[in-house]
Amino acid sequence: MRSRMGMLAVAGLGLCLTSCAQVTKSLKATNLGGEVGRAAVATSEKVQACDKLKVEPAIQEEYALGSAVAIHWAQQGGGLMLASAAEEGLNTYVNTVGRNLAMQSPRPELGWTFAVLKDPKNFNALSAPGGYVFVTRRLLQGVDNEAQLAGVLAHEIAHVVLKHALHQYVSVKVNTCQLATVGNAVVSAVAAKVLDAGGRDGRLDLDSDTGLMAKMAEGTVEALGKGNRKDEEMAADALAVELLLSAGYDPREYSRLLEQTAGGGGILENHPKKEERMAQISRILAARERDEDALARLDPASLQSPALPTAFAIVGPAPGGKARGVAKDTK
Repeated sequence: MRSRMGMLAVAGLGLCLTSCAQVTKSLKATNLGGEVGRAAVATSEKVQACDKLKVEPAIQEEYALGSAVAIHWAQQGGGLMLASAAEEGLNTYVNTVGRNLAMQSPRPELGWTFAVLKDPKNFNALSAPGGYVFVTRRLLQGVDNEAQLAGVLAHEIAHVVLKHALHQYVSVKVNTCQLATVGNAVVSAVAAKVLDAGGRDGRLDLDSDTGLMAKMAEGTVEALGKGNRKDEEMAADALAVELLLSAGYDPREYSRLLEQTAGGGGILENHPKKEERMAQISRILAARERDEDALARLDPASLQSPALPTAFAIVGPAPGGKARGVAKDTK
């Protein structure tokens, strides 16, 4: 975690997308003659070959992409809160909560790293492939207790576990390949490597080429900026609830945090409406309380919402002077 954090701190087609197979079949069926016809068939077949890129990235590819995307998030968020002993204490606390949740997930083996961005304005949380999760200082100012913080972290952990950013990355690879295939201009070095990967196993060695890594990360960040699909956001919330329950936190506190956010969902404006998200959380909890399996049945009384530690004071006062559940310093 220390080396990953250090890296971040220093950094502070539409064409032929519908059905290329049908296009090729039609061109061959019409026996379109001449050079133009042969070229059209060849181009269509090359575009189809780009589908070989639709494979799950290798773990090293995920780590490489994730580190590049994480650097972008760190820079965009004004850098990391690591400048003082107090900020390092906050970072340690957030990592403790986050890693505990990540260990409950289907991907505990990732090198999970959690960090606080200096951003004082945007109520936001972000994640990147490979196990990077960020929360802004402004978001932490709006958190009342540890269960609410855990809810935000669990949601971002879920995005990583469900590989939502990797799905965007795969689309970027395919689009890059298709555009290079149908274009008449000289193919760029990056596009050439993507095309080459399409002819092999569909995976890219991002670590060996910083230019390739930067281009793929740039495209992925741009895609992520447009937001995940609604069903992906709801799936992330559903998994987040399971992680919270497994770690002993009260998911109702996460729901209360959502209730305080803007109408669009708060943690990224493109999220589903908060009412939909809160309703789903309630349904999941209600179903668990009715579970016929005594071991799986939820006992709400067993769920915890711990007070925030004194280390949390470094984030500053809550908006509007709202009282926050920070434990008293007993020193």
